[in-house]
Amino acid sequence: MELDRTNIAIRERDYLDILDLALRVIRVHAGPLALALAAGVVPMMLLNSWLLAEYAEPDYETGFPFGYMFFALVLVTWEMPLAAAPATVYLGEALFSERPRPAKIFRDLRGSLSQLLVYQVFLRGLLVPVVLFAPTAVSVLAFLALLGYWPYLFIWRPYLNEVILLERNPLRAAQPDAMTSRRRSKLLHAAQAGDLFARWMAAIGVGILLFLSLWGSMWFGRTMMLSELGWNDVMYTFYYQLALWTVVSYLAVVRFLSYLDLRIRREGWEVELVMRAEEARLKGQLT
Repeated sequence: MELDRTNIAIRERDYLDILDLALRVIRVHAGPLALALAAGVVPMMLLNSWLLAEYAEPDYETGFPFGYMFFALVLVTWEMPLAAAPATVYLGEALFSERPRPAKIFRDLRGSLSQLLVYQVFLRGLLVPVVLFAPTAVSVLAFLALLGYWPYLFIWRPYLNEVILLERNPLRAAQPDAMTSRRRSKLLHAAQAGDLFARWMAAIGVGILLFLSLWGSMWFGRTMMLSELGWNDVMYTFYYQLALWTVVSYLAVVRFLSYLDLRIRREGWEVELVMRAEEARLKGQLT
């Protein structure tokens, strides 16, 4: 592996360029990337369907399962970092290797699992069970708390997943001044609040438009095949989740590329790669 020869050109990009590049990356790596995404997304879809089975019946007054759709959105928002983890590790390998090795991807995932569970499942989702299962008044208060907590993570710590999975710093420091995932994340995101907020708003806008387009296309395709114009239970449950997870999958690729862009702009990562590659070549010549 030569660090200065990457499969994606390492340079600064604006957000529109990143959105376009994400589509190109998905096209080039369609098969393996789809498998990596499915490995994370399919178990979450099945889990959500099981957890929310009692909410699948349409509401008598509105005619659609509002509870199912709302709670599914909360669960998907909580689960997206864990579901995207296999794809993130794959993209990290594919950046430098033409043929990423599944065994290495699995080892890297296994090595990062404890930190993912601590940061992205436990600490990130403390209030989710309260939202889902507590009485209505308590559930509403917990949801309002999430509305304040989750935007903080998405705006000021959006690349924590990439830090954990790709840089693989320890959870706890053996020495007081040693780098940990928490310290590395704080260092990477420091003094970037304005740009990160703008990109978060752009991602929300793109995500909403893409979701509506996908969900509407699923309805149209189903209507053409089955000659059913109505929006039945399947559209509000299975196809709703499928559209959500498709958007999450695309934005996971966008987030990976945005993480690379942030490292380039803040740390001159392209120069670091060249220097490390030259160091490796010199060591090879001297030994």
